[in-house]
Amino acid sequence: MAVADAPEGPRQALPWRAQTILSALGMVLLFGLLGLAWWWWWRHRPGCQPTTRLRRVRAALVVAGLVILAAGSVGRLVAAFQPPPACSPPGGAPAARSGRFDASLLAQETATWPETGIGLLYARVRDSHVCLSPSAYYYVAPHADNIAGTRAMTLGDIVLTPGFNIGREQLETLIGHEARHRAQWAVGTLIGGPFAFPVAYGIDDFFFPGSRNHFERQAGLKSGGYRHVGTGPVLGPAQIATLAILAAIIVAVLLGARHRQATARSRGFPGSTR
Repeated sequence: MAVADAPEGPRQALPWRAQTILSALGMVLLFGLLGLAWWWWWRHRPGCQPTTRLRRVRAALVVAGLVILAAGSVGRLVAAFQPPPACSPPGGAPAARSGRFDASLLAQETATWPETGIGLLYARVRDSHVCLSPSAYYYVAPHADNIAGTRAMTLGDIVLTPGFNIGREQLETLIGHEARHRAQWAVGTLIGGPFAFPVAYGIDDFFFPGSRNHFERQAGLKSGGYRHVGTGPVLGPAQIATLAILAAIIVAVLLGARHRQATARSRGFPGSTR
């Protein structure tokens, strides 16, 4: 009697090397240099591998993040081939930027490419008129129903603003302020990915709101229209509750890790039953 052939195991859609390269590239695009370091540590760490369900959830989150970045990149690419008109605010347009090659500007635009595209798509959905600032060479979307309310908000290489109804001198100083936020976006993207800067800014602003915010202070309080009211943190009920929750989570994680280590040692003790 003929013996039936053994069933073949599941075939991988991509070779192992291609999967490794794509996973490393995905971590860099989503989480920058910190993501690459975490990916390297995860692949070389001792211990058990994550369950199939955890791997699927992690893969789904990575794919969702990459899809968002891809949509933003496409939106930014469209703007690159179809540049908007130059901005002409009521107070008069500031002097145009010199036409000399600027490596720093090119690096900032490249690093914030997908985030800028997301901002452009958001402005288009809100039916906002987008223009290009000739002095700082970034996109401006006035009256974009800004999610930050009455304040201007930089999203990569685009500024969402309720409008610039100010004089020309004030406008020039504000342009420099927002351009420094673009540099902060670029550095944050390089270190921790395109979502790092808004997360860091939000956490900082929660404990150091307004003029206390370290990113706003670095960009220039006076040029951003802030009044200096202090530098220390604001510890209200919300901040204290958040710190207490974080402390409880850290204690729970440490106790859980200690319990797992003790369990592993007891299972590996000579003469113990299994």
